[in-house]
Amino acid sequence: MEDRLILSHQRRERWQQRKEVAAKSCYSIIIVIVALVVLRPVMVDQILSRAEAYSAAGMAEECQRQCEKALLIDDDNSDAWCQLARLYKSEGDRAMAHAAYEKAVHADATNQVAHYELATMYVEDGKHQMAIPYLEQVRRLGAARAKDGVLGRSSYHRDALDMLVLCYQKVGDSDKTELNLKEMRVLYPGYGHAADPLPPAAPNSLPH
Repeated sequence: MEDRLILSHQRRERWQQRKEVAAKSCYSIIIVIVALVVLRPVMVDQILSRAEAYSAAGMAEECQRQCEKALLIDDDNSDAWCQLARLYKSEGDRAMAHAAYEKAVHADATNQVAHYELATMYVEDGKHQMAIPYLEQVRRLGAARAKDGVLGRSSYHRDALDMLVLCYQKVGDSDKTELNLKEMRVLYPGYGHAADPLPPAAPNSLPH
């Protein structure tokens, strides 16, 4: 009887020890996961800072390696795709640059830089109609941020408006051209197309 009690007690102790070990393992895993989630943006930012430094120094291969490393950690990082797109463009690989910019704008619809630079590529390729949606997004983001006081009238907002005037002229949309010109003349008088002289007013016809 006494032996049975001892064995039962030992089994309970071992079971309790196993539960404690399992609980500690779970806590450790949770702590690691939380740490990775918290630290991932910091790690990616540090890697992209190195990528920008390599790019500025003309070290294209190192820049690309850092961008790809950032994307291994976060494959939806818009800034990493945007940096990679610039690299491809500088190397003359426009197809890869287009694809990377598309990844950047889909990963973050609020990335003004990626939208503007992708639109610029379409304008350079003579594809003005394809540039318009991206420029309109930059226009909307700039207007919203200025309204909310988050960011003043940014150069991307100003340049997107100016490029929209050109694009709407190219596709023959006179109403949108005039609308954007009016906005340019109010917000950025004397800049780009806003500096163009106004067409002469039509003479009033006098009733006979």
